Amino acid sequence: MKKFIKTTLSLALVAMLTLSCASLALAEPVSSNLKFGSDGKFTILQLADTQDKYPANTTMIAFINEVLDEAEPDLVIFTGDNVVCDDARAYDEILNPVVERGIPFTMVYGNHDDESDPGRTKEDMLAIYQSYEGCLAYDADPALTGCATHNLTIEASDSTDVAFNLWMFDSNAYFDGEGDNHMYGCVCADQVEWYKTTSAALETQNGKKIPSLAFQHIIPEEAYRELYFESPNNTNLGGATKNFEDGASVGYLPQLDKYEGYILEPGCPSMKNFGEWDAFIERGDVLGCAIGHDHVNSFVADVKGVDIIQTPGCTWNSYGNDFVRGARVLTLDESDLWSYETKVITAAELAAKSGSKIPDEDNPASKYKFIVFLQNFMAMMNRLLKAFDFPV
Repeated sequence: MKKFIKTTLSLALVAMLTLSCASLALAEPVSSNLKFGSDGKFTILQLADTQDKYPANTTMIAFINEVLDEAEPDLVIFTGDNVVCDDARAYDEILNPVVERGIPFTMVYGNHDDESDPGRTKEDMLAIYQSYEGCLAYDADPALTGCATHNLTIEASDSTDVAFNLWMFDSNAYFDGEGDNHMYGCVCADQVEWYKTTSAALETQNGKKIPSLAFQHIIPEEAYRELYFESPNNTNLGGATKNFEDGASVGYLPQLDKYEGYILEPGCPSMKNFGEWDAFIERGDVLGCAIGHDHVNSFVADVKGVDIIQTPGCTWNSYGNDFVRGARVLTLDESDLWSYETKVITAAELAAKSGSKIPDEDNPASKYKFIVFLQNFMAMMNRLLKAFDFPV
């Protein structure tokens, strides 16, 4: 009997230790072999909403090739609505330009990824991404809502110390709701808790908070509500307002003094909120959250101390606008890890250059050169307005 009790206790202890180790493993950052360069810089290229099928639009492929050569990134991040068909060759179209250059990449899902290929689960799709050389995407905890929520650490240039961290969140696809069966998804409660736990583990393991950037597809509710005017008296005006689950009603008119860049369509957040932005503020390690989803918006805005970084779509298969269509470059500097620099390289800028393969018969180089003129003119006007203290 004593032997049985001892054996039972031993097995129970082993089980407890196994569970403890499993919990620690979930919080343990995965080595990505990413490292700051000898110049102290690390460059990220964000491609949002490639949103194409097979064969992909040749203009988009030309753009991807040219923006990769222009930016020379250390990492490429696809932020959702990447492939929108059930033909696996579509992955070749967007990934081969990256793989051929030997650039590591990672990804998150958008609302169109899984719905366009009902024959594959997100886990199936992740396996396709992982079959390409240089893929760093993984599913940190398969029990979490969605798939491929994960983080990647970047080491210091002269050591193996963790200098910076990147968060990848699956903002999911849609929620079913009463009277609204097409409500956009968001980062859910268990994912928020995973972020907080993993963030705290990074701090403990490194003896300090690790600065970071986050990437996901859909704009968080908190960011939308900060950027747009509330409806009069916070009144639900039906289709004229976005009506959130907590009763808030927000209009479609952006507050021009809240952001730098262009909002050419109302953002499309979820109506739900599980506290993602509050967690960013509480932990104090996220500098900004880069998103896609709203193809013709391109801006950066400070939302309670954390930037929302909206990147325009680079698709030619879905809707877009040549004035903003492009990809975002985010540059980190080891000498100042608690800040970052960012810019959008537009397709028009590249198309206006000699030798570009982006122009075609319907969209000649002269068109793109005129767009670049407009871009420069608007940038100059913004600088003038700021100089005279006008809200822009």
